Amino acid sequence: MVTIALCDDDERSIGKYADLIMKTARKYEIEIMLSTFANGEELIFKLCEAPDQVDVIYLDIIMEKINGIDTAKELRRFGCKAEIIFLTVSGDYVYDAFEVRPVQYLLKDITTREKFEDVFLRAVDLSEKKAADMFSYESEGTKKLIPLREISFFEIWKRVIMVHYENDKTDEFYGKLELLEEQLKDRDFVRVHRSYLVHLAYIARFRSQRLILKSGTTIPVGVTYAAQVQQAFSEYMAHANIISFR
Repeated sequence: MVTIALCDDDERSIGKYADLIMKTARKYEIEIMLSTFANGEELIFKLCEAPDQVDVIYLDIIMEKINGIDTAKELRRFGCKAEIIFLTVSGDYVYDAFEVRPVQYLLKDITTREKFEDVFLRAVDLSEKKAADMFSYESEGTKKLIPLREISFFEIWKRVIMVHYENDKTDEFYGKLELLEEQLKDRDFVRVHRSYLVHLAYIARFRSQRLILKSGTTIPVGVTYAAQVQQAFSEYMAHANIISFR
């Protein structure tokens, strides 16, 4: 499922491009959920508390109150990583748009159907690749995303899983560590204890009964997990061309 937002203060443009997006998605058998917004303020309000709700944003530039460029800057400021496609009538803002890293800058009057479809498919492909490198979970009724590379380990107490990321940040969600282990088995995470799942990239030293992470955090290693942790750690170092001196 690709979540798309279309923001334009012109009703006719909303109708035209919403229809084109839906037809393109059906043509290429891509499941989408499309939401429309009449101005930048609506879009900002929708995403300010949960910026990861949307994968792709189609954004007009010339709008009243807050234009599309400033809307995009505000979205980026509070962490929105969606693929942005500017869809507007003027080419005057193309250089201003670079700052927010858009997928494309499309002119409404001259963009062909083929070009529109090509940009749509590129944006969907980029969002799907990004999703593959993100950990998705739900906390307090809100969908959240964390880049996998930033997660050092997970720990569980009863049914509450705590994710540790970005050095000292944490968040909590309900789940089962067994299911999480299966979900991340090919992403360099290893189960080291009945209560811990660790990202191999963050291990500094391995001992028979404990791990020392690069942050200095000590993680216990369960007796039944020691052999698989040793093997996974050795394979990871070999794959990453890391030389270990003991």
